Amino acid sequence: MGPILESLVNLQSIEINLRTTRKNLKKCQMGVRLQQQRIEQLQAALEAKKEEIKLTQVQYNTMEIDLKTREEDIAKMRLALNSARTNKDYSAILTRINTDKVNKSKLEDQILALMTQIENEQALCKEIEQNIEDETQRYHQLLQDSEERKVVIQEKIDKLTSEKDIACKEVPAEPRSFFERLAERYDGEVLAEVEKMKGANRGEHLCGGCYMKIPLESVNALMTKDDVVVCPNCGRMLVLDMSDNQQPAN
Repeated sequence: MGPILESLVNLQSIEINLRTTRKNLKKCQMGVRLQQQRIEQLQAALEAKKEEIKLTQVQYNTMEIDLKTREEDIAKMRLALNSARTNKDYSAILTRINTDKVNKSKLEDQILALMTQIENEQALCKEIEQNIEDETQRYHQLLQDSEERKVVIQEKIDKLTSEKDIACKEVPAEPRSFFERLAERYDGEVLAEVEKMKGANRGEHLCGGCYMKIPLESVNALMTKDDVVVCPNCGRMLVLDMSDNQQPAN
């Protein structure tokens, strides 16, 4: 492998490392953002639950007023019962009192159910508030850890960027430009090693990137020239495995 291909192999190694490090930086930042979103979701759930409690409380207060009114009406009818002049009037008033007492009992059950509902929702609010407190503590710890990691990662990115600048100078302009275009397409995986086929197809070669067959002329060109040879299928730059003592096929 000649100097050009060796410099491209070196450039790819740096490029992949650089891209991986940049992804780690994004993951670091994303972790903080996800934790922040989790807290925002809990806060939204808390506000919604508080609003629900307010509406239930209004309904509870309305029923309490209604209950008080019914109790006053029953008290008035009891007084009227004592002053009834006829059995018919007495019976009518008593029937109304009994009916109102039944309705009052139903209303009391509804009020009790609302009171229980409010208490349960208030308990749930306290649970959400505790979750918010816990998640906020995690957020601050995650933020601190993230900031520390970001410094280390950024230092590595700066170092790799400097190494890439140096490595780029060792590659001629045209293959370097081609390398950069392929790097965007294949996320840094620009080079593909030539692999020998086994079995019945022994002696033929495959692209290690797309695993499609490579013409013999391309393999021979790699063995005899220090030049860029691309896979006719995927377009990656081809290189020979330096640990494989391949010889041109006859």
